[in-house]
Amino acid sequence: MICLQCKKQIPDDSSSCSECGTPIVHQVQVVREISFRRYQRWIFYGILSFVFLAMVAIIARIYNANAKMVSDLIASQNLLDETKKKLASKEGELGGAIAKIEEANRSLEDTNSKLSDAETKLGDMEASLKKKENDFKAVLGEKTEFDEKYKKCQLDLDRSDANVYSLIIKLGKGISNKDLLKIPMADSNLIGDDGDGDGLPDKIEETFGSDPAKKDSDGDGYDDKSEVLRGYDPKSAGKLPIDNAFTVKQKGNILLQVEANGEAWYVAGDGKRYLLGFPKDAFRIMRQLDYWTNDWKSPAKTAPISAEKEAGSSTTPQVYSPVSL
Repeated sequence: MICLQCKKQIPDDSSSCSECGTPIVHQVQVVREISFRRYQRWIFYGILSFVFLAMVAIIARIYNANAKMVSDLIASQNLLDETKKKLASKEGELGGAIAKIEEANRSLEDTNSKLSDAETKLGDMEASLKKKENDFKAVLGEKTEFDEKYKKCQLDLDRSDANVYSLIIKLGKGISNKDLLKIPMADSNLIGDDGDGDGLPDKIEETFGSDPAKKDSDGDGYDDKSEVLRGYDPKSAGKLPIDNAFTVKQKGNILLQVEANGEAWYVAGDGKRYLLGFPKDAFRIMRQLDYWTNDWKSPAKTAPISAEKEAGSSTTPQVYSPVSL
């Protein structure tokens, strides 16, 4: 039993406490001992109940924590699965992007290759262009030199034209339209405006009095040029007043048509007058003539047109023969 005073363990048959000396009354001690034991028992039961409840609470808490952990784990697993799916999708997209990048790289390589070829071609073109530029400069230099020579030649020609003009003025002599009609006209150098297209320039038609607006002024079916060259009057029936004697006297002369537009004519050895044009054109025309020598020879020519023309004129067809000067 236990001493109630010092709380030490003492033998059950002791009459006093061997520790503190307190006398032991067994009846009182037994009752107190039983009460104490009961107290201790209830305390133990309380502690045990508390421990049990605490353990239940702990177990419940652990269970709830485990349940929450399992729920979180399931959610995490679901999230992980979804993330894996997204990752797989992203990997597919990444693979597509990588394929596109590789294709872009190949295209870039092709472009670089083409660019390199283009640069090479550009270099060749620049070299060719440079060569052409140098050639053009050379040609331009030659053209400039040619232009200078041309201008000098033009000045020389202008001086020649002035000299020829002076020569024609000195050598030429004036003649009226009436006297000019006495000399047959040659089919040479008939240039100038021709309104009716009959081959006879308008200014020449004014000399003959024919209509510059009609091919056939007298309406006989023959154009004005054909009639004039054959000695017929283009404006009426009959022939032109050809005078062989007068013509012979004028051979080798330059005649200035003072009553018209100042045309210059040259009467050649064949007995025909050749149009030199205006004095400024004379040198160019005179160089083209083949009748400047006085020993010109050609077979005689006749020029009848029609029986109607013959009937309308009392003059016989003219025969022109070259006359030596």
